[in-house]
Amino acid sequence: MKIVVLVKQVPDPNAVRFDPRTGDIQSGTPQVANEYDLHAMEAAIQLKERRDDVELVAVSLGQARETLNRCLAMGADRAVAIEDATLAAGDSTVTARALAALLRAEGFDLLLAGQETSDGGTGTVGPQLAALLDVPVVSNVVALEERDGVFVAQREIEDGRQVLEVTPPAILCALSGLNEPRYPSLKGIMAARRKPTETKTAADLGLSAAEAQARVTWGPLFQEEETAEGIILRDVDADSAVDQLVAFLQERKLI
Repeated sequence: MKIVVLVKQVPDPNAVRFDPRTGDIQSGTPQVANEYDLHAMEAAIQLKERRDDVELVAVSLGQARETLNRCLAMGADRAVAIEDATLAAGDSTVTARALAALLRAEGFDLLLAGQETSDGGTGTVGPQLAALLDVPVVSNVVALEERDGVFVAQREIEDGRQVLEVTPPAILCALSGLNEPRYPSLKGIMAARRKPTETKTAADLGLSAAEAQARVTWGPLFQEEETAEGIILRDVDADSAVDQLVAFLQERKLI
């Protein structure tokens, strides 16, 4: 069985800094593994520990070597990094296209991913991959077990939990309630140095320039500051202040 886990490196939500003029994230902001993706990785490792025939592959798009190394140290067998400047400004559709091209070549029985990322927050890559690859997808997964080759997933819904059974190949999107991700051990960190990480580009995946073109763009994240005029009353008693306020409102026909 091959299990693929999608991971992303994102700006640390607890230390992110924005440029107030441009709205862009400032350089030097610490980068961390996306939280939901670590829950997906932990679920994959737990499945691997229960079987002897599992190959676990961590896959990322963008600069995520530290996150991939962490996944290898946690227990992944190998990693694949899609690194290409032409994909850097892509939206979730571009991301899904690139990942789908890789996954068609790799093949998989189970694909695990975080429900969403803390930087984009669209929550659409998993469903888009399911559409592109024509496989079922289960979102908001908070519990998972395998029974005779069938995956039983509990997904969080508004009024409780829904239990679904899926047969491979399938895509599962993890929430934080699924498990508690482990910290890499010293043994795992040392072993990760000997595990391979393969690099792919858009050309390697056969993506055309049109397929790497984003359809969605972001506008300014900050509203320009506006200067408001006002009147400040100083060294006046309460009665005088009230009279001036009433006169001010009457002049502007507000009362």
